[in-house]
Amino acid sequence: MTTTSPASTAVANPSRQRDAIDNLLRRELKVGDPRDPAQVAKALADRYQGDVRAQAIEGEAKGLPFLRTPTLRTESLAPPPTATNVDLEQAKHDVDIDLRMLLSDNLTKDIRPELEGWQAVIQRSIDEGVAAARLGLDPHKRDVAFAVRRHLGEYARLARLIGALTPALNRAFRNLAQSIDEACSVMLVLMGESMANLGFAGGRYLLQAPYSELQARRDAVLNALRNVDGIAATAFQGGGWPRGLRAYRQLTTLLEARGQGDLRSLMNEAELARTMDELIQLAGGNGTQGLRAIGATAWAPLARMHRFVQTTIGQVAPTSPELATLHEALQLFIDSFVPAGGFRLLRIARPAVLNYGLYGPSRIAPAEQRLIELVNRRSALARELDCLTDCACDRDTTLAQVVLDKILHDIDRAIDYYCVGDADLGLPEVRAAAYSHLIDAVIDPDPAVPLWPWNRTLATTPPVTVTIAAPGFFGQIPAVVSDELDAIRQLLRPIGDVTVSSGGVPTLLPPRNWATHEATYRANLAANHGWLGGMTRALRFGQVLHDELCLQRSADQQWRALIEQMTTGCIRVDDVFRDAVDANAGVLPLVVDRALAIVADATASATDPETAESIAVAADCAPDEAVVPEHLERSLEDIVKRLA
Repeated sequence: MTTTSPASTAVANPSRQRDAIDNLLRRELKVGDPRDPAQVAKALADRYQGDVRAQAIEGEAKGLPFLRTPTLRTESLAPPPTATNVDLEQAKHDVDIDLRMLLSDNLTKDIRPELEGWQAVIQRSIDEGVAAARLGLDPHKRDVAFAVRRHLGEYARLARLIGALTPALNRAFRNLAQSIDEACSVMLVLMGESMANLGFAGGRYLLQAPYSELQARRDAVLNALRNVDGIAATAFQGGGWPRGLRAYRQLTTLLEARGQGDLRSLMNEAELARTMDELIQLAGGNGTQGLRAIGATAWAPLARMHRFVQTTIGQVAPTSPELATLHEALQLFIDSFVPAGGFRLLRIARPAVLNYGLYGPSRIAPAEQRLIELVNRRSALARELDCLTDCACDRDTTLAQVVLDKILHDIDRAIDYYCVGDADLGLPEVRAAAYSHLIDAVIDPDPAVPLWPWNRTLATTPPVTVTIAAPGFFGQIPAVVSDELDAIRQLLRPIGDVTVSSGGVPTLLPPRNWATHEATYRANLAANHGWLGGMTRALRFGQVLHDELCLQRSADQQWRALIEQMTTGCIRVDDVFRDAVDANAGVLPLVVDRALAIVADATASATDPETAESIAVAADCAPDEAVVPEHLERSLEDIVKRLA
């Protein structure tokens, strides 16, 4: 059998080598015509303008001796520290002082190794989060910053929980939690300022993938195309059928017959590479000018590539794995340019007085307004909770403190969801709305709304009817805390449509700061359809709320062993963590179970309109387990046994 070596293949395709070099020059030097020596020379001079040899060449052109060009160095004063840098240093200093105070306290001698571990992890996490937040324009770094912020938020909640269960150290642990919250808040501001510092005023386009990853996705598309058109496998290999070449031939004929020559040109490697390189060059290293240019121009080439994918799917018989790979690689590249959430960070990072004019001509959206108010309300709630157990540390008040500290932690997560969202009620906003039902389970709901009854009957598996009565600690919440929680609840989901009369005609309007009616929200809890952030499959609000609450319940249970290890036992750990579905449950699973029951009640009568089957959300959290299919040999054995 005759084989073709890589060397001979390269020699046989000199035009392919030229195209690869041209694409490299376009991508790295940002030149329009890589065969224009003037453009290449200027691009090289700009790229290496700080190099001594480049300065020497420029000096030689001016008549100075080569490599003896004097370098003018300007000594500039260091820029004065900004307010955010001062806040960051203060937050890090506060965390360090609070940790050292805990480590030096005689009452913590039994848990000193655990606190030393906390010290190392918390300080390292703050440094990692700050470094990622300063590069908030990069989607990967932005994701890392949010992950670190959530990680530190869990340490803050743990500190509050341990302090509530250890009265002698309550104030010291709450001070540490407050300092960690300061560092987490500064990270949000740094992410917003990373956009503002680069002039991201007025732009609303953020890449879905890091700039560095765009190159890899581009190469994946070209490699997939080579497998289809046969360039990657010039010689026939083994006994495999040439499905890629067959698909290439069929598509070429099909597109020609349909008069879609503009799509057929994308099956040429040079044209496809040029189209993708133009988009990558516009990104400009993830710079703001390039991103704003992409937001205004990327729609045309992306629509062309998307049309190619949709037009060529299912048009080849038999199915070609090579063509399917090309479709997936192209769709992955297209998805990179779908606008990502994150613009709302500017709303909370920059002073509100600058929102008019400097940060876009458009008005502030209702969701952005809710985010701004949510941040302010969260700070007010935290100040009230810090004073809750200062005057009393009885069992009921302590358990109320534990539950309210959980709500405070959940509000931080709701803020994170809103920061990355881009709709009035998209998937991130619906996940944030799940925490409003936790607030329903804590404070007395409006008795005029029958959907949220105070007591709840849970349906468990196997079917057992259990009624959960309101425990006594709910009555220990001060009125000022209840008022803040009620205001936050109305920011997380639409509550109370407003009826106005204009010329005698009643008009139903959504609640303040909402573009979504409460009736729409409640209807979508049970609807068997949804759009939710452009998802391709239906996602009901009720199922999203259920999943988010179950994740919270599972996370709470994982802390039981740690709390037993680091607290004195003045309050029984069972009172906090006991996993049960009756009135003896711990306060943390109890409040989540009540919120789950509220959501389950809202979807109790929901049915699939096509099958008439119930699609009610469960009131419990049954863990999902991976289903491993049986091996092919086992399946064949079963078939043989049945035939025998």
